[in-house]
Amino acid sequence: MKKFFLFLLLIITPIFFSEANASLKVTPTILELNANETKSNYITASFDVQGDKDETIRFKIYPSYFKISPQGTMDVIEENTEEKANLIKNVRFVPNEFTLQNGNKQKVRLTITNLKNIPDGESRMVLFLEDVAAKELILPSGMKDVTTKLIVKTRVGIPIYLDKGKFIKCANIEKIDLKKQNKELQIDLKLTSSGNSKVRYNGKAQIIKGEELISEHKIKNHVIGSNNHITTTEKIPLDSIKTNGEYTLRLVIQYTNEKGHLKSLIEENQFTVDNLSDTNI
Repeated sequence: MKKFFLFLLLIITPIFFSEANASLKVTPTILELNANETKSNYITASFDVQGDKDETIRFKIYPSYFKISPQGTMDVIEENTEEKANLIKNVRFVPNEFTLQNGNKQKVRLTITNLKNIPDGESRMVLFLEDVAAKELILPSGMKDVTTKLIVKTRVGIPIYLDKGKFIKCANIEKIDLKKQNKELQIDLKLTSSGNSKVRYNGKAQIIKGEELISEHKIKNHVIGSNNHITTTEKIPLDSIKTNGEYTLRLVIQYTNEKGHLKSLIEENQFTVDNLSDTNI
């Protein structure tokens, strides 16, 4: 009796780098360069890749262009594009393939050339590290005499950003909507970036009664693409509220502008707690 194999290919792509393989370390995980800091017509950078001491992995490296999506994720564009912000044509890197063994480090060096021909603002690309030898997983298919073989390839992306000339990093809070969801506040947040370079922000949400700080919660860090926006949702627990009354939700967003100055965006919204089991916005 012949046995048939059904082949499936799965490529796992961590966005903005996460350790898809716990034994793989990349340092740094993001390269952010400023062409205004060099007097030459090129700028250099590097990152280190290290595997587990008991593992041997061979990687190939190749570039792709990407945009930052309205969700703050990497929107990879696989096909060739002539967009001005595409950095690929200006970048040279070595090596383009290497093997990690015995926990040794491999340094990847890159040079961005012809800086004078790159437009003002932010240009970007991502270097993907993809394992050459795909892993095979045998899965039950549910069909007699048919076996499903899953071919798994993992790639890790290292984003590379270059700011040049007159670049601006400017963010604003465009909209905040509060909604009750069980025993928490759901914040639907929209932020915009009006500059020609991305904005990387962090922040916190504070619940205040009168002048008393009741609780404080970190919100998720995100990236807003240049001349773009981001929509995100935060959930703030209300278990710190012990009495009915009027409360203020203060949202503090912080980012660093093109001059290296820390900027803060602050918005306040009021809500009422009628009883401990029912919060009305």
